[in-house]
Amino acid sequence: MNHRYLLACLAGVLLLVTLVSPVAASPSITSISPPEGSNSGSLIVTIAGSNFNLTPSQGTVVLMRSGKSNITASISSPADNTDRLTCRFTLTDQTPGTWDVVVVNQDGSSATSPTPFTIRSTMTLTSVSPTSAKINDDVTVKVVGTGLSDVSHLYLYRSGYTNLSANPLGTTESTYVTGTFDLTNKAEETYQVCVRDSVGTEKCGLSFEVTTDQLGTIDLSSSPSGASVYVDSTYKGTSPCIIPSLATGSHSVKLILNGYSDWSRSVKVTNGGNTTIVADLSPVVTATATTVPTSKPTTVKTSLKVTTVKVPTSWARTTTTKASPVEGIVIIGAICLGALVLIRKN
Repeated sequence: MNHRYLLACLAGVLLLVTLVSPVAASPSITSISPPEGSNSGSLIVTIAGSNFNLTPSQGTVVLMRSGKSNITASISSPADNTDRLTCRFTLTDQTPGTWDVVVVNQDGSSATSPTPFTIRSTMTLTSVSPTSAKINDDVTVKVVGTGLSDVSHLYLYRSGYTNLSANPLGTTESTYVTGTFDLTNKAEETYQVCVRDSVGTEKCGLSFEVTTDQLGTIDLSSSPSGASVYVDSTYKGTSPCIIPSLATGSHSVKLILNGYSDWSRSVKVTNGGNTTIVADLSPVVTATATTVPTSKPTTVKTSLKVTTVKVPTSWARTTTTKASPVEGIVIIGAICLGALVLIRKN
């Protein structure tokens, strides 16, 4: 009986603890700012919502996409902030497209953003056409590159001048963008072509020149005709020709014709004027090789007289060596000694 009463009390206590203990609420996400970024670096993202319970070392914030590895953010917001957190994603070379934003609390509860995060291709600029226009003109340009589908602003930039924006901004595609510039009373300068996307990323680099609207013409002919004509290193046709709409000032004019020496001059163009040029081309003088005859070698027979000279033969001399007196004494002594030996034997 006592055991049953004890078990019942214990069960009641456990039930009471369960009912009284608070259940941690799951996190929720209401917004992401910015909602996109380019795959060329890192990006700080602020996530708003509720019931966030993360620290820089506990809990995670990730970008998820099917078939791709998760992109995990570094968390930098204070741990006691439950309705807003700040984190940094490294997006370099990540796959462009939409990614789910997932917040995971310390207790493992999680939330997914109702709107995805978009990774865009890095913006690049490769060409602009045209590359110049005259003061007071309206000109429509086309800028070619990559990652341009989200461009919201096209403008001309030069240090010390107010930016000149394209108005209106025309077509925006991933590989090109168009826009129209009003060059009324603009400075005669060289500007940079720049674009800006919806999240504030900017890209500059191409050159665009605003030229003078004071123009003149060159009326050119040559003798002989048919020469290729270049003005400031730009091909303009063959002579004779009229070259209109040249900016006032000096221009380099060059004519090239096969078989003739190149002709070049500095020509001054005046506003509204027509400068006439007649170029007299000089033929190229070709040096002619002269053949010098080579004489055939002549063989001359030469007789040489041989003279025989008798040369006396030198005979070797016999040298007589004078006998030494010591040798004689030795011989006499030897004879006497031999005689004495014979006498004693007898």
